[in-house]
Amino acid sequence: MAKMKRSMVAALALAVVVFGAWFALSNGETPVAEAQGVEWQDLTMRQALDRAAAEDRRVFVKFDAEWCSYCRKLEDEVLSTAEGASITEDMIAVTFDFDDEENRALVEQYVVLGLPTSLVLTADGTQVGRIQGYHGREEWVSELVAATSAIDPVPALRAAHEAAPDDPEKTLRLGEALLVRGTPDEGEALIERASWAAQDEEAPDVGAEALFVLGRYYHRVRRDPRTARHVWRELAARYPESDWAGGAWWWYAKAEAEIGQVGLGAAILRRRAEDNPRATGIVMQWGEYVDERSYDEDREAVVEALTGVVGSAEDADERTEVEELIAKLQNPNGQEAPEL
Repeated sequence: MAKMKRSMVAALALAVVVFGAWFALSNGETPVAEAQGVEWQDLTMRQALDRAAAEDRRVFVKFDAEWCSYCRKLEDEVLSTAEGASITEDMIAVTFDFDDEENRALVEQYVVLGLPTSLVLTADGTQVGRIQGYHGREEWVSELVAATSAIDPVPALRAAHEAAPDDPEKTLRLGEALLVRGTPDEGEALIERASWAAQDEEAPDVGAEALFVLGRYYHRVRRDPRTARHVWRELAARYPESDWAGGAWWWYAKAEAEIGQVGLGAAILRRRAEDNPRATGIVMQWGEYVDERSYDEDREAVVEALTGVVGSAEDADERTEVEELIAKLQNPNGQEAPEL
């Protein structure tokens, strides 16, 4: 009944828009384009859930931040479009800034490990859909559409794990689902078990991912860099060939800096750059760290290392990034940079 009423209201609204456009044209006026995109509501989470319960709807939640480039891509390619409006029209849509301290309790409650994070909740708060990151319009839209009618996945994940308790993949999926749905103790234990089981079963991708999830949890959600640094170091040491290892060393250095050990963080990034002098990404990690932390002890050395990889950049954009980083390091106070 509620959906039927909403459909009637939507049809009436469309008729009004069409009539308004016809009337404007008949009088020689140019009609004003209607705004497209998700209809965000200025509500707290509690208010959104209460309204969803009253209207028999679900809640669409987005966590983002101003500095998040993939958040902007999601907004530009989906959420600000007519397609974004269409796939969220039957939900109460709310958005929260990850960096706003007023939203800190929500970040912890919903375990926001990365950005953007998009959730679909039932009116009782059950998390039935979760999209972490943005990997393109088609994939994101497909996942969200599936979540609009999905049920709580935990029972099925638990059954799959109980049927194969030694399977690291099934252990990780259940652990992660529990971690982000308010059962952190059991979730952490399962994720840790998955990291070791994966090593025993020679499934390095699963093991590395398990430790990456734990590292993000302690670092971003719990704000515990002292614990997180050990997880990052363990990930890089146990799975050095994984796609996660490079990022793990960056997060390890960041954690050391956050507890006052800026030099220790710089040392590990410098050593990696010295071991891989032609790897542009690795050298840039060192440079970005030195710039962000104003670590003058390494400034001259990292500029020299970056200058050495300018010519090996993959494309013009990467070359520009390297050159801009060199300029920032050479001119920390914003003075005009000399030509390279």
